[in-house]
Amino acid sequence: MSLTGRPTWQLKRGAYKQVHGENYGTPKEVWGFRTKAASGAPRAIAREFLNANTDLFEIEQGLAGLEIQRVIQSLGATHVILRQAHKGRSIHRGYISVHMDRAGRVFLVKNRTVPARLLPDRFEKRLDRDAAVRRARHSLPKKQRLAKARSAKLVWFPVEAKLVLAWKVRLTRQAPREEWLVYLDARTGFNLSSYDNLAQASTGRGLVFDPNPVTALGDHRLLLTPKKRARQPPPVAYREVSLLGLDTSGTLSGDRVSTQPTRRRVRSANGKFLLSAHERGFEEVMVYYHVDAALRYLEELGYRGARAIFRQPVPVNVNGSRDDNSWYSPEEQMLTFGTGDIDDAEDGETILHELGHAIQDAICPGFGQSDQAAAMGEGFGDYFAASFFAERKPPRYHDTVMSWDGLLLGLSSRTEPPGLRRLDSALTFTDFVEDGDEHDNGVIWSATLWEIRAALTRPVADKIIIESHFQLDGFTKFDRGARAIMDADRHLYGGRHRDALANIFRRRKIAPL
Repeated sequence: MSLTGRPTWQLKRGAYKQVHGENYGTPKEVWGFRTKAASGAPRAIAREFLNANTDLFEIEQGLAGLEIQRVIQSLGATHVILRQAHKGRSIHRGYISVHMDRAGRVFLVKNRTVPARLLPDRFEKRLDRDAAVRRARHSLPKKQRLAKARSAKLVWFPVEAKLVLAWKVRLTRQAPREEWLVYLDARTGFNLSSYDNLAQASTGRGLVFDPNPVTALGDHRLLLTPKKRARQPPPVAYREVSLLGLDTSGTLSGDRVSTQPTRRRVRSANGKFLLSAHERGFEEVMVYYHVDAALRYLEELGYRGARAIFRQPVPVNVNGSRDDNSWYSPEEQMLTFGTGDIDDAEDGETILHELGHAIQDAICPGFGQSDQAAAMGEGFGDYFAASFFAERKPPRYHDTVMSWDGLLLGLSSRTEPPGLRRLDSALTFTDFVEDGDEHDNGVIWSATLWEIRAALTRPVADKIIIESHFQLDGFTKFDRGARAIMDADRHLYGGRHRDALANIFRRRKIAPL
């Protein structure tokens, strides 16, 4: 349907900036322009804009094969995502998104569609489903071959400049927790890609650490034995809190979070969960309280109702691994916490770090698939946890995250005060290590965000940083993240903080693209 009374939507050459993809030669990102204001449904505006620019993006006339998957309302903009399919099969990572401000002005397009000229007319499938599952399992490292097949479906998989019909097989394993996605050529059985996807209404009462015993006592040395091992926190380390939004099941399930995936869940007929750390169920109380509180904070920022980031309660397994490791699974959309050494779910900052990954995936599905995006994911998780709890911690712990979960590791690395990571690093993007550890590289991004918070105050910085995610993608980079933050400031605050942000990015050697 055409929008009547609109000026032309067609972009004129030279009136925008673009980055071309390596394989197709079409622009994978177009920005630096702003169409005229338009009223009407965002879906109609997005389709009208794309129909006027089919030649630029090399998509089919009438947007054949493109279906609107989701319309996301963030605080300062609207983001319309269209998924690409061909001959009834979805195209792996094939999408195009149109981003417009509150006045209906389109300002950004992100494009991962396969050009119409490369869509195949014919295809051949020799491998059936059972054979695909067997091959997928056999393709894994030997120890992982006992993984259980959860699903197998045909999709189109881009291989350089062509599309290949492929089986997408999902295999999972419980101990250790793994989730493999294997893509096999449906004609030859060749392994195209395989990777572990886990790169990792009533009110009750409960006892929690807020965020952890170290910050509650104000001195980590009080929690160490003479042999430098962690001791049980004393009663003064706990805080009694209200558990909001519980349902009537007697378990820790509610409007925003549920511990349903947890083994041997704790139950209480009267809603009282006054447990200590050595008692079964304490970690459930910790996760329920802190995730619920963090999601309520997002709602206070404005992400509620039609703009809510999560539409269903976040599922959590608080004892899903005996390893000292926790993760968020994009496939299951679930948080899982490990019990090795100090239980990860005993530290509120560890809980919110993992929730940070869930927030990013809920806004931008598939976030963190490149080195820089993975580092930004870890950096944001550290920032979100530190920002949320900063005012509840003694000043000397403000720049440290996960000081209880990372207590012993911090002692061995001789950081002061000890903790898993810090946010006051002086590193810049020139220190980024290609193919390096995403947690180490993530320190650059968390320090940048932390500096933004210091300059803009917590509510402003949190809102701008979260809002910026709505125009990122799974393969984003630091420069695009910086640009998205600048855009978010313009959309939310009229660019009031432009100079402060630009100075911070300049010091961190991050040039907004």
